[in-house]
Amino acid sequence: MKDEQKGTHERVNQIWVDDAIALHRKYLDGRNGGTRLFLSFKNARKLKFSEQILDTAEMVGAELAEANFKKTSLARVNLFGANLSNADMRGCSLIKSDLRGVCLENADLENASLAAADVRNGFILIRKPDGTYVPVKNDEATSFDGINLKDADLSDAKLGRVIGRRTNLTNVNFRNADLTGAVMSNSDVSGSIFIGANLTNADFSGCVFHGANLSGAMLNNTNLEGADLTAAHFSNNDLGYANTTNTSLPRSLDALDHTLRELLESHLLWINSLGQKGRQADLTKYDLQATDFAGINLQAAELSFSNLSNCTFLASRLNMANLSQAMALNSDFSDTDMRGIKLESANLTGASLRHARLSPMVILGTQGQKVAANLKSSCLDQADLENADLSHADLTGARIRLANLTNTNLSHTKCLDVDFTGADLRTANLTGADLRGCKGLILP
Repeated sequence: MKDEQKGTHERVNQIWVDDAIALHRKYLDGRNGGTRLFLSFKNARKLKFSEQILDTAEMVGAELAEANFKKTSLARVNLFGANLSNADMRGCSLIKSDLRGVCLENADLENASLAAADVRNGFILIRKPDGTYVPVKNDEATSFDGINLKDADLSDAKLGRVIGRRTNLTNVNFRNADLTGAVMSNSDVSGSIFIGANLTNADFSGCVFHGANLSGAMLNNTNLEGADLTAAHFSNNDLGYANTTNTSLPRSLDALDHTLRELLESHLLWINSLGQKGRQADLTKYDLQATDFAGINLQAAELSFSNLSNCTFLASRLNMANLSQAMALNSDFSDTDMRGIKLESANLTGASLRHARLSPMVILGTQGQKVAANLKSSCLDQADLENADLSHADLTGARIRLANLTNTNLSHTKCLDVDFTGADLRTANLTGADLRGCKGLILP
């Protein structure tokens, strides 16, 4: 909201806010003397609301720039036309809230939930003494410019034409969201879920979609010019009505100068001759969906940024292989040797890693030097890791939600800021694991 408009708002201080929150808590509990929090058209700039339950509060047109709403529950709150620029909203809940016309420029909404929220454009009118109506502010569009929405939940949200250029949209859940006409150009949407989302007339030009799932998304007249869709998951016919000018797409196996079998045979020769003969397999940025690699030796192979969804790697060798940024939805890595593997920012949602070995790899010719498996910022949501060995692996920033971790060896792992929400950790070995900053960790 513009500086000259702040004067039209009644300024409140922290004491007023704290007292109002106490009365609101009574209101939510149904106790005598409770009063719903009413901040509409008030100036609470830079004040603290963190870790409070403010569900159903009224904050229409409120001046809340730089306010602290970290881990606050704002479900079903009316924030129509409010100014939340530069606000700290990390981990807050905005489920089913009215965010039409809100200004969120440079706000931090990492891990926030905006499920089923209404974030369409809107503007507030006020009545002048002469009976005419004028808008409170001139910038009528909901502003998402430059904000951090990393790991946020926007499923079923109504986003309309919200503006979000140069926005951090990594790992956002847009499942079934309405993004009709949205402008998200030059944003990073890596790892985000767009299943069933409506992207009609949306502008995603220049966006990075590594590890994003676009299955079933409506891409009618969607602008994907200059976007990078390597390692993104989508059906071939999903792009038929989109603008794909200069779009980077996964390479087809038809583009190989040899057959896949010949390439794998040459790779085996390269391994057995310690690099003296044959050639290292390089399948970077290829579409390898549903390929059967069971029992194949892919040690030290290059598979980064490739689509490996629904592939079978049963009892294969992937030790020291590079699968960074790869898409491997629902793939089978059971009983696979994955020691020292690189899986940084890879998407293994729904994959099976039962009995897989992701422990350190001892480097031959060295004095016991070891390379640990790298799973930093990877997604293992709903994966089956029963009896897998991840000892000493680096899982910093990984998402392992709703995963099966029974009997999994997580001893001495780096689990900084890992999201374990809904994961089954019964009988998992966490001896010596670094669990600082973990989310949703429930130990038996």
